[in-house]
Amino acid sequence: MEQIKTGTTTLGLVYKDGIILAADRRATAGHMVANKNAEKVMPISDRIGITTAGMVADLQALTRIMRSEISLHGIRSGEKMTTKAAVGLLSTILFNKRLSMNILYGEFIVGGYDVKPELYSLDEAGGQGTDQYTVTGSGGVFALGVLEADYKPGMSEEEAIKLAYKAISSSLRRDVYTGEGIDIAVINKKGFKKLTDEEINKTVNK
Repeated sequence: MEQIKTGTTTLGLVYKDGIILAADRRATAGHMVANKNAEKVMPISDRIGITTAGMVADLQALTRIMRSEISLHGIRSGEKMTTKAAVGLLSTILFNKRLSMNILYGEFIVGGYDVKPELYSLDEAGGQGTDQYTVTGSGGVFALGVLEADYKPGMSEEEAIKLAYKAISSSLRRDVYTGEGIDIAVINKKGFKKLTDEEINKTVNK
């Protein structure tokens, strides 16, 4: 049976006071656009967010698992799970799935704010890395070129939103599996906030 290919562009970047997560909204199955409003930037706690690229059913299931485990941790311990601990949990789940040959096909970016902004990327086997910016998906190479050229440490929130929008937009123009608009979320000491289209356009057009 022919493998169903999926594509997207997601990114995460660190700015002075927090994290920006962003992604396009197109879900594909082979060469067909399967969904024009796919949600790929989601909260898994009040101060931790995740972006997903890969098989939609796998990613939705894993996001639900992460939310449940983080919530249970809070109930049992009386403390909020840190971003680093959430990444460790996700890494363990992915690694155990690989050992059981029940692989979840996807790549993930996790960003959160505890006492400072933290950004991680994870592959389908649970391997993790951390950086000031990262990308996933078929259009990631185009977004990465923009980030490599324009990213600078200590950016303001407005500058970071504009850069994320510019990077995803470059993928929309060049990658056939990326499209249908851009979602952007901000994570800082106030928590996770997904921006509306109006808020994004207002910032980008300043």
